[in-house]
Amino acid sequence: MEENCKIAIVGCGAIANVHLKTLKKMSGLKVVAVCDNDEEKAILASTKFNTRHYTDFSKMLDNEDVSIVSILTPPRSHALLTIEAIKRGINVLVEKPLAATTKEAELILSALNESDAKMTVDHSWLFHKTMLQSLSLIRKHEIGEILRMEIKYLHTGKDHMTSDPNHWCHKLLGGRFGENLPHPVYTMQSVLGDNLQVKEVHASKRGRYPWMPYDELFVTLQSDKSLGSIYVSFNAARSTIYVDIYGTKKILKINLFNNTAIKLGYRRTRKLYKGADSLWLSSKMALSTMRNAFEFLLHGDSEEIFRNLYTMFIDAIKKNTDPPVTSKMAYNTVRIVEEICQCL
Repeated sequence: MEENCKIAIVGCGAIANVHLKTLKKMSGLKVVAVCDNDEEKAILASTKFNTRHYTDFSKMLDNEDVSIVSILTPPRSHALLTIEAIKRGINVLVEKPLAATTKEAELILSALNESDAKMTVDHSWLFHKTMLQSLSLIRKHEIGEILRMEIKYLHTGKDHMTSDPNHWCHKLLGGRFGENLPHPVYTMQSVLGDNLQVKEVHASKRGRYPWMPYDELFVTLQSDKSLGSIYVSFNAARSTIYVDIYGTKKILKINLFNNTAIKLGYRRTRKLYKGADSLWLSSKMALSTMRNAFEFLLHGDSEEIFRNLYTMFIDAIKKNTDPPVTSKMAYNTVRIVEEICQCL
């Protein structure tokens, strides 16, 4: 890969703006072109970030010598765009999920096997500073054997995708859940492994939007040795993401909205120890929250996430090593989400 890595962005929606802002601040990278079938969006992005713009993906690839294409379009277009770029030998970063269906994902993997190009997927939760640190602790066996993992992904009724009846997410298998579920699923895969099997799916309707047949979801999953559960709500009092991991040595409690993680080890049950533990836990949480709040106000967490993702992907390309999210993991995310949504 050349020293000044040239990148093209496909899809100029809200998420593209964060990618472009992040890439602009990274040394050794240059976004040379943006593409969107809505020319107004393409022109707006190209003017703001000083790039060329296109409305035709193939034409852009014909005209631009790029090392990486970032595909930030809705899931139903991922397969077509990704396969074309891969067949041209261009490295691809795809917005999650890899594809809308397992059949489309299989076509992408088939093209990848016949190409020298590398591909990764924007499994953004995994590139939070807090999640990277937590996964490092798990891989060093500081948590012990993993017994169970619980993820609670809460939204309010004001969620912008949910409240818009014309949003593309409602046309996916599983509707809003089809767009939303990849995040907790790939996070659980990163801890419990890719061989997760769906055991139970329970859905209910509590909200007021008639275009959503279900807006509450509880899923149980199982790996060889561990259990997992995912709860997604679009009726909660506040939006947040809780990830709780129970190990034989420690419990890890992660809040991805506040970007905090607390390790809980063994505690005696006498009153004195309970009191001391409560004071320790309160101070730990306060310090962690203040530190992360300060960092968030300075930099924001989205730019840090994408900086980590691009840095790791480019490093994998240069060293010819596995990308930060492998094709196997990305395929299994699509498989698991599809299995869940088929039960709805």
